Amino acid sequence: MADKKADGTVKLTPKVAKAPGKRAAQPKAPKSKIVTAAEPVVAANVVKKPDFLDNAVARSGVKRRDAKPAIEAALLELGEALLRGDELNLPPLGKIKVVKTKALNEGAQALTLKVRTMKDGAGLRKSGVAEDGDEG
Repeated sequence: MADKKADGTVKLTPKVAKAPGKRAAQPKAPKSKIVTAAEPVVAANVVKKPDFLDNAVARSGVKRRDAKPAIEAALLELGEALLRGDELNLPPLGKIKVVKTKALNEGAQALTLKVRTMKDGAGLRKSGVAEDGDEG
């Protein structure tokens, strides 16, 4: 507050102090927007390694004897990276992060992972191999 005198000087007066114990209003943070609530997921079926290999071979068109060592090496590297606690960014799979670990008997560990998939399955249909009818 300012009072202006006739001689041109300005006298400043302090603001009225608020009642003790009351704080100034904090600016409100924007509300989080939840698109959908998280739902528990029960596995529809268990994909075992032979089926996984068959699916990868069918998708890639590579012979099984050529694909198997590469896929097994990739799975081994994936497991070791997760045990080290590394965060993985593997498109088209997505981002994988270790949230919790629990030591089990005989050196085994239980890992709780958080997987963030790509938007709308982006990249899931892309591969380096032409689909049927996609020659050229």
